[in-house]
Amino acid sequence: MAADAYALAGVTETLTEAAAAEGIADYVEFRMDGATRPLDALDDYDGTLPLIVSNRPEWAGGTAGESDRLETLAAAAAFDAVEMVDVELRTIRECEWLRDELREHDVELIVSHYDRQRTPQKSELSTVISECSGYGDVAKLVVAAEEKSDSLALLQSFNAASERGVRVTGYALGDIGRHTRVIAVFYGASIAYAPIVSDERAQDDIDLGTLSNLLEWVASAR
Repeated sequence: MAADAYALAGVTETLTEAAAAEGIADYVEFRMDGATRPLDALDDYDGTLPLIVSNRPEWAGGTAGESDRLETLAAAAAFDAVEMVDVELRTIRECEWLRDELREHDVELIVSHYDRQRTPQKSELSTVISECSGYGDVAKLVVAAEEKSDSLALLQSFNAASERGVRVTGYALGDIGRHTRVIAVFYGASIAYAPIVSDERAQDDIDLGTLSNLLEWVASAR
């Protein structure tokens, strides 16, 4: 089991936390739905790490309302610091104009699928990965694991996709899926995610510093 090249992304709703990720992460993911004035925050950002931006609606685990969510996401893509934009598969299916507008800004697209109720069967996971990669550059899957087999199915799907040359990422939610945040990169995930500052409300999260240390330890112990 070996990890190909992967990136580590520190996740935050507050770009002032980005400085704490420097020297550890390769990217900062800015969760704009958790920020009060996200475009102003992007305008003020002077960090060295490139940004991934997302603007999650409630049905994908975020807090953004639908009134101007996509317009804000498209506006964010115009900032020089933004290198990747994460948009939901359901959104890009329904609003392909967004894909065209984002492409005009020369950003990479992470197309993500969230299933917070279950882990689909491997055949369904493969279909979702193919559809996500058809719309974007990276396919991201986040699923809910209730059994060990759920985590295994996700990892096997990542492995199969990466062997086909598809860029994938993601993890499984829940206590049973927590370890996938660490080991998914050894099965082909191209980005590992962790909050820059630990959130006590998220029981299955692993903070950025801890995840970085775990990844280094696992790599050195192979």
